Amino acid sequence: MFAIHLAVRDPAAGPPAAADAHAVQDGLWAHARPEHGLEHVRAGVTPEGIGVVLYVQAASHREAAARARELLERALTARGRSGFSITLHP
Repeated sequence: MFAIHLAVRDPAAGPPAAADAHAVQDGLWAHARPEHGLEHVRAGVTPEGIGVVLYVQAASHREAAARARELLERALTARGRSGFSITLHP
């Protein structure tokens, strides 16, 4: 299992609130499929936007990061959000 750290930022929106982070976390669980390998997730407000840590079961860190990013993009897009940026933190 790998811990994948991501930051979500929406330049068109103001600073995120705690409720935004909770909504992202809920959206990740709602859109996770078995192939994502999601084991655990945490989201919170950071100076960079919304910080997300996904614990993903995968054969490699690279595969876990790709799964996490795809899942996060899916969850955000399904909520009607566009214009966001996702940053992967090493």
